[in-house]
Amino acid sequence: MTSRSKNAVRSYETEIEKSREESNWKKAVELALQLKARSPQHESLAHFLIGEGKLEAFLDECPPIKDNIERAQRELSEAKGFLNLATDEAGKRAGVALDAHLLLGKLHFACGSYDDSLKHYKHAELNTLTEKELPLRSLRIVAESYAIKGLCLEQTAVPSSTSRFKMVEREAEMIHSFELASDLTLLYLQRATSNVRAGATLETALQRAPLLHIRAGRLASAIDRYREMLTAVESTSTQALRLTLARQLAEVLMRGVTGQVYKAPTKVSPPVQSGGTLSRRREENVSEGPWKPRKYTALNQFVPRNEYEEVLLVLLVGEAMAVRDAVLSQSAEFETARAHSLRNAVSIVDLLALAAVRWGQLPLVLESLERAMKFSFGCGHVWRARALATAAAARPTHAHPQHAHHAAHAHRTARGSSACGAGVRAVCVARRAAALEPRDVALRLVAAATCQRSAWIEESIEFAEEALEIEKENEGFLLARCYLHCGIGYQMKAQKTNCRKEKESANATALSHLLEAVRLDDNDHLAFYHLALQHMYMGMLNEAMDATRACLRVRAECGGGLRLACALWSCAAAGARGARGLDAARLARHHYPGAEWPLWTLAALQSVWESEAALATGKELLKLLNSGEEDGEQQYCELDALSDSVHDTHSNRDAASIRAEWAGAYKAERALSAGASSLSLSMQRATPLAEHRAHAWLLLADLCLRLGRTSAAAGCVSEAAALTPFSHLVLYTRGLVHSASSEWEEARQCYRNALAIHPTHVDSLLQLGGAYYELGWLRLAERALREAGALEPGRADVWRRLALVLAALDEPAAAADAAAAALQLHPRDIRDPTALYS
Repeated sequence: MTSRSKNAVRSYETEIEKSREESNWKKAVELALQLKARSPQHESLAHFLIGEGKLEAFLDECPPIKDNIERAQRELSEAKGFLNLATDEAGKRAGVALDAHLLLGKLHFACGSYDDSLKHYKHAELNTLTEKELPLRSLRIVAESYAIKGLCLEQTAVPSSTSRFKMVEREAEMIHSFELASDLTLLYLQRATSNVRAGATLETALQRAPLLHIRAGRLASAIDRYREMLTAVESTSTQALRLTLARQLAEVLMRGVTGQVYKAPTKVSPPVQSGGTLSRRREENVSEGPWKPRKYTALNQFVPRNEYEEVLLVLLVGEAMAVRDAVLSQSAEFETARAHSLRNAVSIVDLLALAAVRWGQLPLVLESLERAMKFSFGCGHVWRARALATAAAARPTHAHPQHAHHAAHAHRTARGSSACGAGVRAVCVARRAAALEPRDVALRLVAAATCQRSAWIEESIEFAEEALEIEKENEGFLLARCYLHCGIGYQMKAQKTNCRKEKESANATALSHLLEAVRLDDNDHLAFYHLALQHMYMGMLNEAMDATRACLRVRAECGGGLRLACALWSCAAAGARGARGLDAARLARHHYPGAEWPLWTLAALQSVWESEAALATGKELLKLLNSGEEDGEQQYCELDALSDSVHDTHSNRDAASIRAEWAGAYKAERALSAGASSLSLSMQRATPLAEHRAHAWLLLADLCLRLGRTSAAAGCVSEAAALTPFSHLVLYTRGLVHSASSEWEEARQCYRNALAIHPTHVDSLLQLGGAYYELGWLRLAERALREAGALEPGRADVWRRLALVLAALDEPAAAADAAAAALQLHPRDIRDPTALYS
């Protein structure tokens, strides 16, 4: 390129080259002036060096962008004059004319004269340059020349008379220029020292070639271009560029590449000796030519096989670079750098979240957000993303909506403890994120839903009411959902409390909120479902049926609506409509063929009208659970959200404390000892679906009792006890078996053991009262039944049995009152027949 007379410039050669490579243009200009003064025969070389120094010094201060065009036109005239002097015949003989034309093209580009810039590149015959090893400074000049040529071709207008062929040829030339510029840029940065920067022009060129391919509809070419640049050996100067390129490649793969359109990248083979054997010293990189950057290569190099692997790989690499380059200092002097690094990291983390959640890799998102915590102090966006991710992780898969408020006993199993911990973490993160996002309604609704699944009622109401107040001020589109979550919270509160006044107040508030939610959004099946549930809780059966029909009209396959329809059509107040209830259960089974709850519902309803068919359905349910256990951990994750209390709608964990004096520690120890006696000597770890299988065995036991097959029922209870020996439902059902055999003393002991574990289990209290009655212990029977009535005053069967006990005690007035209460409550006693074991 630039030739110099060894005799004339030997004393300056080393200093000038060093100054040019270090971009010390002030010193380079000074040395060039000295060279011109001492060696007039090298005047053309001096003119070139002076023009180059003045041009590069200006561009270091004012990059070649449109905002600086006017200033460049004023201040680059001197540099332009020196470079023009270097293009004469003397310059050609000195070997600097070619470099001068290339720099004049750069100068005219900075001044906005794009046509003049292209003319200089044409004079330099840029398209015909031979690929050979170049000095570092010449390498950068050529790289910038190709980049500027491509940018000028983009900026210059095309005459309307230009043929289609010329247009395609021009576009191909433009892309070729950008591709050459990107290759030369990467090679230059690989060879340069650590303190060298690419600059705005070269960084733009690196990104333009794939974008032009995308604009022309050639996605495969764009992806190949990104791969070419990302597989180049990394240097200190390319780290920021690689992060941008990795993000852009991930975006292209996620948006436009699916299925057969995708082609996996090819592996770069390591260098081979002429004899065909691998070199003893295996090279870590390889270059395909003098103008090609070095690429990574290794024998065990990982190559993605599909778009999912490549997207996640690119994003994970990009996230690692973003976290590594994050600015942790909170000092004001680093504010700009911190904001820039945070933007880069957030963009990568967001893309990783989109890709990972799309393919079910939520733990990957959580790990990424955990790593982002170290540099995202006070960043509401990152905390909000983390809050949503932790809420999704705490959400049990396929948890049925009508069971959401019965998750209070999740701590009874090991998985329940894990889910509880995830819920605590989700709520804590949501509180922190809510403080950073004071007007975010959706975040608070998600937090409220998380609290509802974890049975933290007060916290859920707090989040939902915060969201409601914000949305009322904004009159936003989530107002109906805010009312819905407020209604659900108060609905749960009403079911939890035993105080009649508090229960009535919570029921009234829940009803008003749910009615408002339905009024604001009459196309929300969840609002109609919870409204129907609230009507059912309050004994308003006609309104409950209307709301259920509206729910199913909006969404015919709504599981909660179908189950409510089964319960309402099969209750006594609705008349003899068992056929409709069975049809609804069969419809639910059709919509959810792989779920277990439709089989629970169908078997429970068949136990009333079709006993033999119910037994077959129960066996099918047990078979489904057994097959689900063989599916492994994933199936377990889908089903373990249902806990003991999910299958027992009469559970009340928080009420246990008010009856502590009745259920002493010695009773719990006695019950657990009785349960432990059923364990085998070789005690093994419980299987993932043990509790669900145990409930299926208990359902079969109940069906056998209805058919009068007591011995078969006892066998089913034994199977359930082997799976969950400490369950109060096992002890309760064992008491039912003893009651069916008139073994009242054994039945009494079983009910007492069940209540020692679960003091507020109303069915155990009810059956215990019946056992006391059969044993002739009438006052104890009265006490047990009154306690059951205090816990659930809406149970007609409790008052009916209490009336019999009071009549036996010769208290006719009290017996008449209890009987009247039973008659009054009978139409409202619409307990779901599937509630006990499903």
